[in-house]
Amino acid sequence: MSDARGIRVGVVGAGRPARVDEVGSVRPAGASWHLEWWIGADDRWRLPTNEVAVRQTRVGDAPVVETAMRVPGGDAVARVYGVGGPGQPVVIEVENASPAAFVLALVVRDADRVSATGPAVLVDRAYVLRTPRAPSRWAHTVGSPVQMPVTTGRAESGPFPAVRDRSGRIEAAFLHPVAHRTVLRASLTASADAPDLDPRSLPDATAVVAGWHHTLDRAMRIEVPDAALVSRVDAARAEVLLAGQERAVGAATVAALEDWGFDAEAEAGWRFLPARTRRRAATRAPAGTWVDALAAPDAEFLLAVKRLLVDDRPDPTEPVAVLRGWREAWRGQSIAIREAPTAKGPVSIALRWHGERAALLWDAPPGTELTAPTLDPDWSTSAPSGEALLDVRRGAD
Repeated sequence: MSDARGIRVGVVGAGRPARVDEVGSVRPAGASWHLEWWIGADDRWRLPTNEVAVRQTRVGDAPVVETAMRVPGGDAVARVYGVGGPGQPVVIEVENASPAAFVLALVVRDADRVSATGPAVLVDRAYVLRTPRAPSRWAHTVGSPVQMPVTTGRAESGPFPAVRDRSGRIEAAFLHPVAHRTVLRASLTASADAPDLDPRSLPDATAVVAGWHHTLDRAMRIEVPDAALVSRVDAARAEVLLAGQERAVGAATVAALEDWGFDAEAEAGWRFLPARTRRRAATRAPAGTWVDALAAPDAEFLLAVKRLLVDDRPDPTEPVAVLRGWREAWRGQSIAIREAPTAKGPVSIALRWHGERAALLWDAPPGTELTAPTLDPDWSTSAPSGEALLDVRRGAD
């Protein structure tokens, strides 16, 4: 789940993330302008904001946002993601997954200044949009929609003139032909330290997804027989990692980073919280219900899920309740929670089944008492590791 301003894309440790809205438009961090993508097919121009057949997903639950739009015979697919490197590159790649060529327009809207030299477009003297080659045609307007010259065939060729407007009313479209079954990749970087690079040399979406999986695996991980829940958890963890790099970090974001074991990011977030906000971040609500958890924004969702799976009480003398959120639909299926942070250290558990009996395996810091009140109210242990057969009552959910 993302907020109303869109899904964050970026790299951990690389500063404020960019945002991608529900139709694939990109707004760089701190910018007043945004970048859109339009497609000119054989029959007509298609603007994602005007089309019904637009679908959006995260690739591999990572902050790699894929937006697909129908064109004759297939789709135009835009993917947006962040990569590491000078200028904090955001990659915008558009795939022509159709049997016919089309024209891609990369459209800058609401800018104060736009200039271009070859394949590089400088926007507001702060960002560089770079493509593998110079656009074949271009159009710009001030105070009126650039859609008109683009869609009526009045785009121009040749050098692009520098355009200025202090009111931020510039719209500029840069047109690129894209052959069928090919991909055009562009990059958006901060101009102060942007290298003169070919966007095609940047990692592709598959490599970025793999990198995010590696990042998420260094903290608490869960395996439960609910693919949608695991997917939501992974997407939310990526979202809060990037949210922790915003200038105004919320208490719930820092608390979620801490609860899920992203220690370095949580420590960085704590330093920027005012005293009153720190008190809120240090407070944990009691375990609620799955219904409430699934309806919550990302940070609050992660906090609720942590309580439902490994409930570390504020008082370190109280036991840690594992699988408080056990569901009857999970009966007979394996569960694993790895490296769940608690006040005394990480706790890991696994649930395996022997017919109707469940075997709970655990590994916990010395001196930690574990209970499983929803699974078996009579069971508890203070052993640092072991295995126990539980008599899981029916009807728990």
